[in-house]
Amino acid sequence: MKSSVSIVKCKEYDEEKVLSALRQAIDLIGGIQTFVNKDSRARLGALASRRSSLGKAEGSRGKPRVLLKPNLLYGKPPEKAVTTHPSVVRGMIQIVREAGGVPFIGDSPSVGSLTRTAEKAGIKAVADKMKCPLVEFKRPVLPLKGGGRTFRQLEVDQTVLEADVIINLPKFKTHSLTLLTLGVKNLFGCIPGPKKALWHLKAGDDRKIFAQILFDISQVIQPSLSILDGIVGMEGNGPNSGRPIPIGLVLASGDPLSLDQIVCDLLGISRESLLTNRVALEQGMGKDPIEVLGERVQDLKISNFQFPALSQPDWHLPAILRKALKNALTSKPVIDDEVCKDCDQCAKICPPQALTRKGTDLIFDYGECIRCFCCLEVCSEGAISIKPGWALKLVSGRSKVESGKQ
Repeated sequence: MKSSVSIVKCKEYDEEKVLSALRQAIDLIGGIQTFVNKDSRARLGALASRRSSLGKAEGSRGKPRVLLKPNLLYGKPPEKAVTTHPSVVRGMIQIVREAGGVPFIGDSPSVGSLTRTAEKAGIKAVADKMKCPLVEFKRPVLPLKGGGRTFRQLEVDQTVLEADVIINLPKFKTHSLTLLTLGVKNLFGCIPGPKKALWHLKAGDDRKIFAQILFDISQVIQPSLSILDGIVGMEGNGPNSGRPIPIGLVLASGDPLSLDQIVCDLLGISRESLLTNRVALEQGMGKDPIEVLGERVQDLKISNFQFPALSQPDWHLPAILRKALKNALTSKPVIDDEVCKDCDQCAKICPPQALTRKGTDLIFDYGECIRCFCCLEVCSEGAISIKPGWALKLVSGRSKVESGKQ
């Protein structure tokens, strides 16, 4: 079945211009009534009698409850391009209400509360002004229909299951573990905070296993609509410490996998360079033609985009050899002591507890480190970077091919 992805130009975060771009992008793929309407049904096998976290006070009776899931990774100001821009969230609140839906904003940040993170990101001010609830994901439950295709015990937040419609609002960014964090990856935030670390441990240092986890989550959640904030994106050392880069685009699709594939086309890399795409293709999904509406991909190629240094090349080496050459063949996180502010958030979030403080120094145990780069994600100062192993440096050209920069 053919899916559609719309591409609309938008050069700045002026509220009216963003609202216009959002409307145009959604209209190109069928209009908001295609996704939010009076016939919207409770999703993901949730019982029809379940009460929403919004409660009766929100007046949602008889109206579809619409979860807006932005990228609220960390509390950084909007100009840092770490989170979905507040003007995009504002525009979607307005559009959903015009369609008769009752919107609310939900996520599970890596560090700190949702309220504090949203405040720093400028989204709480929008939520307060528009009287749109913020709901933090902290009630993990197993969907009635079970987990994903490979991982059957995927617990997502109950609030996600209670929503009638899920609108996914990812940010156009790089990611040092997954290459990019787009539509599919953004849904990892539907796993309540402490549970994320368990899935990182499950994947270990195997990026493809983690990609399978992410794809399974997207298949469980199945957002009705995904809209990518690519007005200003991030390149380099993402997802928290990269460089903002003007891209000037808003993309929309009913399928986050198709959206991610088109972004790869825009960047001039193979679709399989993004491992979530590769996992899907290996399972027979994402192979159908994608209809691109609005702007043409060939007119919008993004050149000289700086990708992150990935944790390891995909050379299909035997497990025993990979283990023996782990440090030589993989990148590793390192700390710049002059930049570090000794907040210890990196040590607190480390899933395998491979980062500990000894006196005045933070020390990595690289034997235990699983290269999930959660430490990099939560470092507010950008003190953690990625250092390639010595063997990886010698074959850097090979890494570029694996990343798709051919």
